[in-house]
Amino acid sequence: MLKIKTVLKTAPATQDEEYDRRKHGMKELGPALRSYKSAMAKAKASFKRVVESLGEVCKVFDTLSNDPNIPNCTKDCTLALAASMDRIEGALLSGFNAAMDSTVLSAVDELKAMYDECAKLEAERNKVMHKYDAYREDINKKELVYQRKSKDALASKSYCAEVAKRDELAMCFEAADQKFKDTHDQLTQVRATACTKALNAFMKCTSNFMEEISSEFRGLKGSSESAMQVLSLGMHAEYENDN
Repeated sequence: MLKIKTVLKTAPATQDEEYDRRKHGMKELGPALRSYKSAMAKAKASFKRVVESLGEVCKVFDTLSNDPNIPNCTKDCTLALAASMDRIEGALLSGFNAAMDSTVLSAVDELKAMYDECAKLEAERNKVMHKYDAYREDINKKELVYQRKSKDALASKSYCAEVAKRDELAMCFEAADQKFKDTHDQLTQVRATACTKALNAFMKCTSNFMEEISSEFRGLKGSSESAMQVLSLGMHAEYENDN
């Protein structure tokens, strides 16, 4: 049963603690959904900047190694870095962006649609509620006037029509309220599923991209370590010759 509370300078408003709880949840979910795509766009942009920074590093090493005195093994490692960056800047980054668009961004589409429907039903519910509250308050005031005059309100045709309208609005409100709550129940279920799927899609997409980059650099690490060994042996040989 819905309760009534008096609001200063307004008609007494219908109070529903269950609705208030649902409304609070809607207020939290709305901004999160609006921020979702922008947050993912920022994530994509951040990874792009990282790749671009690695590209700058690659150019620096290419310039540093452009000298006749640089060992061939070091130059080979620099060339390998350039080849890896071509793959990272090309196929790997493109694949990451495509996966983000097709799996991560789309993961909340159903949730967003359900939220929009729920928000529309909430607005319709509240519109009917305000009309119902206004009619009910107006009738209450008229009943007080009749009581002070010791008259029977039922004798007034306009009063009977207003009561009928109030009762009609009460039924419309109950129906709108229930429709909103039923849809909100569905929203809650979709939210749990969508959140889990979206999180999994993001983790999978991001980890795959990072693993691909890591794989490239593991190979480069081996090449650079080999170059260091060659350099160390060369320096040792020069030392032996000098002595």
